[in-house]
Amino acid sequence: MLAARRRLKQIADALVPPEVAVNDISTCTGVTQVATAFAELGIADVVGDRAYTAAQIAARLGTDADATHRLLRTASTCGLCRMNRRRGTVTLTRTGRRLSSDHPHSMREWVMAHGSRVQTQAWTGLADTVRTGRSAFVAVHGMSIWDWFDTHPADARVFDEAMRRGTTLSADIIAAAYPWPDHGVVCDVAGGVGTLVAEIVSSSTGLRGVLVESPDVIARAHTFLRTRGLADRIDAVVGDMFGTIPATADVYLLKDVLHDWDDEHCRKILSTVAAAMPSGGRLVLVEVLQQPATPSPLAPFADLLMLALTDGGRQRSADELTALLADAGLHPTGAVRHALPHDLIEAVKP
Repeated sequence: MLAARRRLKQIADALVPPEVAVNDISTCTGVTQVATAFAELGIADVVGDRAYTAAQIAARLGTDADATHRLLRTASTCGLCRMNRRRGTVTLTRTGRRLSSDHPHSMREWVMAHGSRVQTQAWTGLADTVRTGRSAFVAVHGMSIWDWFDTHPADARVFDEAMRRGTTLSADIIAAAYPWPDHGVVCDVAGGVGTLVAEIVSSSTGLRGVLVESPDVIARAHTFLRTRGLADRIDAVVGDMFGTIPATADVYLLKDVLHDWDDEHCRKILSTVAAAMPSGGRLVLVEVLQQPATPSPLAPFADLLMLALTDGGRQRSADELTALLADAGLHPTGAVRHALPHDLIEAVKP
């Protein structure tokens, strides 16, 4: 679907003068910030299924009425809302509803994270990163993105929730893409509050799960797993993917972890997981693959995001991932299963 959308946009760009297309590209930052302000202010929560004027929305939000009207007018051109010319009222589109905090597939925090000041400032250093090969985030902020989150808890909470929301959108597809055992244990390493492992465990009554995360994340995971009714089937334990994984399982899982790190750190992560695995145990990597010279609708942008925000992270090809698995003493089976936009790469411990 994303590929079709991008192709239609390319066709549309071919129908206008190139300077029009360039102008549209150059203002994409503004579109992101419109969506971010829309999400951060909670406009979708206020509007809901009703129709309000900008003045009414501003009164409920405590914002400036004129500035609110101007934001909403622009948001209507971005497809987030509709503005009734005669009544002056605003209603949400189906896209705008996804920015409601209570929508079951809300992307509010996803938008807020990608449009946040800290990420936007890092993106402004992309040209220097291309010149030097070094992280734009570190160059702009003087520390890694992980150190930033350690010292800026509000940004960390938005990021964590964005990742949870993103996983929620694809968890059922990933769960259906792999032959998880009917009985046994699946261990999700660095799996956030347990969104994916909860989906997998829910698919089989005989399956149990283990979530391995940092202490602060585990505290939130207990609440999430109780909400899902899975606290008795999924153990949430403190561990360190660079130190020790205190869990024995039949299948281990790493989703969108390796793309955050350079090859050296990836080898360390995989070696840590391999040390915890019993002989015959399986490891499943869930990553958005990027072949060397094959741009896809999503992977190249994700790859540049890793280039700008992380210190050495990147999207990799299946061959690159299997080489890293082999370096950690694991045996890649050659099985690649598709769970668009992700792919699942499998390895076994001899």
